[in-house]
Amino acid sequence: MIKTGIMGGTFDPIHNGHLIIARYAYEQLGLDEIWFMTSGNPPHKRDRGHTKAAIRHEMLELAIDGCNGFVPCDYEVRRSEYSYSALTLEHFKEEYPDREFYFIIGQDSLHYLDKWYMPEKIVSLAKIPVYPRASDINLDEDIRAMSESLDTEFIKIDAPLFGISSTEIRKRVSEGKSISFMVPERVEEYIIEKGLYK
Repeated sequence: MIKTGIMGGTFDPIHNGHLIIARYAYEQLGLDEIWFMTSGNPPHKRDRGHTKAAIRHEMLELAIDGCNGFVPCDYEVRRSEYSYSALTLEHFKEEYPDREFYFIIGQDSLHYLDKWYMPEKIVSLAKIPVYPRASDINLDEDIRAMSESLDTEFIKIDAPLFGISSTEIRKRVSEGKSISFMVPERVEEYIIEKGLYK
């Protein structure tokens, strides 16, 4: 079986924290690949404005170009319907029966995973690695609580905490501040060239 991680997100924009966490997961889990999947039309953000999916995905492609084991995935970008993780994973399992999937999420998403669309299907189709997002909340306790709710085993990713966020990056750009070292250089150049987040 080909061990394939899936790291989905709005990626508005993708930043260095995403890439570092993915590298930790790639190494710790012994993955063959990680698919970076840009959310096309995320239902949990239907009331929030976000950059067009095609633009977000272009930034993602620039960010991971040349990164060993990192693969861009535009499956949800190409769909007009709302993007539900359960249905996406179901499609991937049918399309790629030779792959074992690891659906990588953050600790913040773990808190309400049981409220997602068809959460039982999600955990039946993929293993769920979780990376830490908050220093004041114990990840082991969060995993234990959700394991009881969904009756599955989660995998803790031993990655460092990052204070960096896409929200902060957009705010800094809008204020005319530098985002150097927060995003890959090519992504920073793209944001400036396209006049994003002004």
